Amino acid sequence: MPYDLLVLGGTVVTPARTEVLDVAVEGERIAAVEPPGILGTEAAKVIDATGCYVIPGGVDPHVHYNLGFPPVVSESQDYSPAAAYGGTTTLIDFALQLAPQSLLAAIEAKKADADGRTAVDYGLHAICAGPEIAFEVMDEVADVVANGIPTIKSFTTYGWMTDDGHRWGLIQKVAEAGGMSVIHAEDDAIAVWNTKRYLREGKTHGAYIAETRDALVEEAAIRRVMLLCERAGSPLYILHMAAGAGVVALAEGRTRGLPFYGETLACYVSFTSDKLWDDENRGLLWNNYPTIKSQADQDLLWQALVDNRLQVVSADHFSLTSTQRYEQMGVELGSLQAGQSSVELRIPVTFHLGVQEGRLSLNRFVEVVSTNPAKILGLYPRKGTLAVGSDADIAVIDPNRTWTVHWEDLHMIADFSCWEGWELRGKVTTTILRGNVIVENEQFVGSKSGGQFVPRTLLPEVVSWPPDYSFTNESQGVPVAAAT
Repeated sequence: MPYDLLVLGGTVVTPARTEVLDVAVEGERIAAVEPPGILGTEAAKVIDATGCYVIPGGVDPHVHYNLGFPPVVSESQDYSPAAAYGGTTTLIDFALQLAPQSLLAAIEAKKADADGRTAVDYGLHAICAGPEIAFEVMDEVADVVANGIPTIKSFTTYGWMTDDGHRWGLIQKVAEAGGMSVIHAEDDAIAVWNTKRYLREGKTHGAYIAETRDALVEEAAIRRVMLLCERAGSPLYILHMAAGAGVVALAEGRTRGLPFYGETLACYVSFTSDKLWDDENRGLLWNNYPTIKSQADQDLLWQALVDNRLQVVSADHFSLTSTQRYEQMGVELGSLQAGQSSVELRIPVTFHLGVQEGRLSLNRFVEVVSTNPAKILGLYPRKGTLAVGSDADIAVIDPNRTWTVHWEDLHMIADFSCWEGWELRGKVTTTILRGNVIVENEQFVGSKSGGQFVPRTLLPEVVSWPPDYSFTNESQGVPVAAAT
């Protein structure tokens, strides 16, 4: 009996292999991965991937849909097909708990908001917001972790921040429940002091944010939460790392056998803070929090992706219009001017800068955009791999397809792109979600509401003390295959 779907003739790339193979799908799962000819050519649907790379669908562990960050709200899940256009089949969004709401109620509200409106599969992190976290909220953590949301986030800065006392209590609860602490790490006190000093000196241009929230602001917060997590026995995942000093600090913990992990963003490996001064081209649109840092920081981020001091490239997708950014958020120092529109470009940009420009092997590229986020955050092996029994989440990349980024051609709410005018080598042509072709010939053909909530369970290889670091670096030692 023929298969439901065959992907034929492509070069299958996982962290551990690069090989011309055919992939068969039955229902929502991968049924076989075999050398050409073995599976035949008959199926209900056939995708010709000749000359292309066939990779596991991207896993983006850091997106924000329909999230209010006063005075703005990010785009809704109705724009989630953009993820599929960019080869991503699974997102992890955030459920924000604000007093007096319970944590479980916040999660159910977020699910209700996302279900029936999301084009790809999704999981959730839970955010416990400050200034205080109620004991009753902390007592819910065990149930939250047991019900498939094992990653609990807190802020060290901004309006949702908590102090170290409440964070310490939360991290202990996370550790007791077998979860992982997720942190936005910037030292608020240092940043606030720097800002006051700059304003006193008349330095009001928004670009000064890169100096008031410099590398020390990141490193100080990272080192503090590392201490708390080590003492509590909680695994740790640091979001959106931009500062090289922060990466070095996190790596110090890993050398001592601690289950600590970090991600960087597509924007941080693409731009430096010099861009913020480009008033002619509205350079503050490039800002994010933490702030984009220097060329030296960017160089270290790339090195860390290669040597596994960093494990993931995410988007931190928070898509807004230029009007929201410039008119509602403001442009002077002290304005919270940020919000990346990058879920659609995360994989293409990382492929271009990483693989095509020789910074990453093909295998490591797949590791940092798909397999590692799946492994570290509890989706593997259902997601993040092309293996029999795994979800048939597949992206096909044509490495010979050269295209120019124009915001009008993208599928997010933003009326601009930080990568505007970039010529990228490599285009996602086909995206498959659980056996359903949702992007074909670069056009969305799927259901805009077909995404499902995916519960997550952390893997012992990742969260044991010490963890198996090689589990997030399978590409090490794999013979390097040249980009086509």
